[in-house]
This record gives sequence, structure tokens and C-alpha cells, in this order.
Amino acid sequence: MDIENLLAISEFEQWLYHEASLLDNIEFDEWYSLMHASLLYRMPVRINKEGTERPDYSADMFAFNDDIELLKLRVERLKTDYAWAEIPPSRTRRFVSNVRVDEYIKEKSAKVQSYMLIYRSRSTDIHHDLISGERIDEFLYEKGQWKLSKRDFIVDQSTINTRNLAIFV
Repeated sequence: MDIENLLAISEFEQWLYHEASLLDNIEFDEWYSLMHASLLYRMPVRINKEGTERPDYSADMFAFNDDIELLKLRVERLKTDYAWAEIPPSRTRRFVSNVRVDEYIKEKSAKVQSYMLIYRSRSTDIHHDLISGERIDEFLYEKGQWKLSKRDFIVDQSTINTRNLAIFV
């Protein structure tokens, strides 16, 4: 592994850590500013298959499949009294690990994979959610910074044991 690859890994680790911090601290507008205008933000549905056949998720069925406008609506809705699932807001902690830079063109584009574990608790509820999976992200470099242009979150569970998906991954 050469120094340029190590620097790219470090750069994207810091980007992902910063993103996790913004989301955990309910700074949704700042988080949204990290998105590229061409964004696709998706969570394919996990499929149970016999054997070891891959991929074991759907290519055309999603728990959410947002573009930049739909994501903006979701962010704006969280600021209203109509986001009942998030009143009061969930307490979340996002753990990012196993960051790998698969494709990298300096100051142009990158493809990055990482693992994500989300701990989520709600109000006084004694139960909590653990959501884990792999993120496959694509970035474009724009006006001196990396912007997320595509995210597929491949959740590990076939059945997500959470009351709602009102949080961002």
C-alpha cells in the first residue's frame, strides 16, 4: 500500500467520522450540506437465499431510495411537529470501521466502503436498536471538498427489529 492510498483512507475516515458526529448531534442541515446534487441514498432490501449466492440483497427493492430532493424533505420534516417517530429525537451513536478506498482519483472521485454500527435509544424506553451493515459510498470532489454522491447501505439483518427508519445511515 502506497502513501497516497494511506492518505486517502485517512481522509475518508475523517470525513465519515465527521458525518457520524453531525448525525449523532442532530445537526441535519450541516450533514445535508455534505451531499452532492446528484445524490442517490438507498438501503436495498436484504434477501434470504439458500447457499452462498451473492449478492443476497435486492437490486430493485429498497427500504428507502432517496434522491437529493427527497432527502431534503426528510431533513426538513424532522424540524416540524409532524415527525412523530422522532419526537423526542432518538439518541444515536454511530460507529464507523473497516474503511476501504476502492477507487480514488485525487480531487475528482472516490469509491469507499465501510462498516456501520448504529446504537439507538428512544426516550425512556428500556429497549434499544442495533443496526449494522456495510456502506458503499461514492464521492465527487466539488468546490474544494468531497461530497457524497451515492450511498448504498447493505443492512445485515433480513428483518430490521426497529419501530421505524426515521434516522439516517
